[in-house]
Amino acid sequence: MQRLTTRTRPLGITVIAVIMAVLGIFDIIGGIAMIGGYGTLGIITLIIGVLYLVLAWGLWTLQTWAFWGTVILAVLTIINGIFGIGQGVPATGIVSLILAIVVLIYMFADRNVRAAFRT
Repeated sequence: MQRLTTRTRPLGITVIAVIMAVLGIFDIIGGIAMIGGYGTLGIITLIIGVLYLVLAWGLWTLQTWAFWGTVILAVLTIINGIFGIGQGVPATGIVSLILAIVVLIYMFADRNVRAAFRT
């Protein structure tokens, strides 16, 4: 008889998925609002919003690609935060930098997260 094992979603992944979904919704709304006046920036924001929603769903359903997509997004956020600090927007840069570092540490340091995503 085959033994079925179910994976449980760690609480931290649930929190990250919900935050990403909310950010995605805000980015989609903001992107739609910006398309008329800012064109390309609005489209980029809209795409990022959709990406956030897709990654949130992937984290919620424990998809391995969502784990790695979130890691890549966190690294890009760190790079963007560093540029934000360098361009005179320290508050936004520092907050995004800290949050992205916390997400990266959590994704790699918590053994339960790695087991849930089977990475």
